[in-house]
Amino acid sequence: GVSYFMQRVLNFSGGRTSAYMVINCYRPGDFVIFCDTGREHPKTYKFINDFEAHENIPVIRLKYDGGFKRLVQKRKAVPNIMMRFCTIELKVRTARRYLRSQGIMKYENLIGFRGDEQQRILRHKEYWKTVKTIFPISGSLVTKQFILDYWKSKSYDLEIPPLLGNCDLCFLKGKNAIIQILKEYPELADKWIEDE
Repeated sequence: GVSYFMQRVLNFSGGRTSAYMVINCYRPGDFVIFCDTGREHPKTYKFINDFEAHENIPVIRLKYDGGFKRLVQKRKAVPNIMMRFCTIELKVRTARRYLRSQGIMKYENLIGFRGDEQQRILRHKEYWKTVKTIFPISGSLVTKQFILDYWKSKSYDLEIPPLLGNCDLCFLKGKNAIIQILKEYPELADKWIEDE
């Protein structure tokens, strides 16, 4: 018989919010994809391993060929607010290439933006015009505080402060957050200085 099953792709950033989305939305047969920017905090990888072990949900790990460094060399620029090519290349296109290699051209894309992240949703709708994208936890009462409380009830957690998030000195964090991070973790600047 003909299967009308639309492949579902759950985007897992390696953070608490997207992990919460995956736990609450996963169905057997879904693809859970983590695209590694090469700039993740080492504890992010530990969290993904713990997540797989505790939740019994397999994660497909993908990486842009050569990672962040190769992308910067290729583009002869460091990503910035005017040229945000990192998300597009390291995540969106990397995932799309993998899905096409699996023969999947059409799929439902699930992204775990919270109810308090409406701006991010508007921005992402631009990237995913060609794919049906769903933000399953965005209309709800899921806020940053809700997520932090949720993980307090779990037997494992992402062991990094919320300030650090995933890509450690991402320009989208804003100047004040980046200054705060550099005060506490000055060593994180080294690889970014090298890129510049």
